[in-house]
Amino acid sequence: MFGKRIKRYFPIFSNKPHIYFDNAAATHKPKVVVDAISDFYSTFNSNIYRGVYELSESATERYDQARESISKFINAADASELIFTSGTTESINFVADAWGLQNIKAGDEILITQVEHHANLLPWQRLANRVGAKLRFINLDIENWKLLFDEKDLINEKTKLVAITHHSNVLGPVWDKESLQLESFIKRANLVGAKVLLDSAQSAPHEKIDVQKLNVDFLAFSAHKMCGPTGIGALYIKKGLHDQVEPYQVGGSMVNEVSFEKSTWKESPDKFEAGTPPIAQVIGFAQAIEFINKNINLDELQKYEAELCSFAIEELEKIDGVKILGNKEWMRARGHLVSFVVDGGYSMGVHSESVHAHDIASYLDTKDIAVRAGHHCAQPLANLLKVDSSVRFSFYMYNEKSEIETAIKILKESIVFLRGK
Repeated sequence: MFGKRIKRYFPIFSNKPHIYFDNAAATHKPKVVVDAISDFYSTFNSNIYRGVYELSESATERYDQARESISKFINAADASELIFTSGTTESINFVADAWGLQNIKAGDEILITQVEHHANLLPWQRLANRVGAKLRFINLDIENWKLLFDEKDLINEKTKLVAITHHSNVLGPVWDKESLQLESFIKRANLVGAKVLLDSAQSAPHEKIDVQKLNVDFLAFSAHKMCGPTGIGALYIKKGLHDQVEPYQVGGSMVNEVSFEKSTWKESPDKFEAGTPPIAQVIGFAQAIEFINKNINLDELQKYEAELCSFAIEELEKIDGVKILGNKEWMRARGHLVSFVVDGGYSMGVHSESVHAHDIASYLDTKDIAVRAGHHCAQPLANLLKVDSSVRFSFYMYNEKSEIETAIKILKESIVFLRGK
């Protein structure tokens, strides 16, 4: 089901043989997704909802079908709860501006974690500064790699929004799934009337998401991390909140009536999608979801990726000076990425600084191995961990154990070379 057997669906591996371990940033695209986008432009390119001719009606039908299939993927109660955006970043900014500015006031509290990607930190930082709200953090225990919190202490009557990552793009799993920690946390937020936003950019491609079971108010994810095109993502907005959320942008196709003095909006999703949407990308996104539904059992995928994580951890721990970031027990159970730093070791009897992650990544690239290096758009977390950068191996359905073996071999070479031994 995975590895070599699934790789044949992805043209890039035939065009450029390589080992690709940067899936947390963007995954490769199967041929059916590339073909779906090409087919739109080649056979029924037109705008939607405007034309009374066949091309436009065909494009509209495919666009509406795409919303239906993607909303079902996260088990939304209704397709109108799924809004198309440019990706997770825009989705979170959408909520901050279109809901947050109207509903969060001076003295209110916004709660996030210390492990957030900048996309789920900066919008709330800016909103708090604008309205005089307080930004609070769930701290990270960096010895045990677990979030430290008392639900009743952190969530109170002042809490208006809890905006948290599902999986960290640096550490992988950060919630104790066995104790239903996340579910308990969301229930506590519900009890005090706080809204919950879940950043699922790193979880939606790898595990089943059920927005009704989770009972979140907002959920954001991106197509390019799950076999789909870039520049397109989705924002789930619970139906009961549609009247509380203002349009993020205004313009054509989202209005009921416009005069020189005032305007009225349509119902969701039209209310939240002004102008010409990214029609081809939406169709490509839906094709990616169809590809996953047809070829991938997400429970089995999670087990497979966790096996790859376990093997990578086992091999990395054999290398002198390597420190793995994150809860290794959780990575072995349900992870899809492993981040690490490399100590410089000793050269001519003198201890050197750590081997820089960018140097390691550049060396690996000379052998056609793609990895991510840096602070991974989580600079406050990197500062907390006292590392300026780390190397990240992130896996997906087409990766294999043999690729890890090759990457580890080249990693060892790079460390010897970069340490100057």
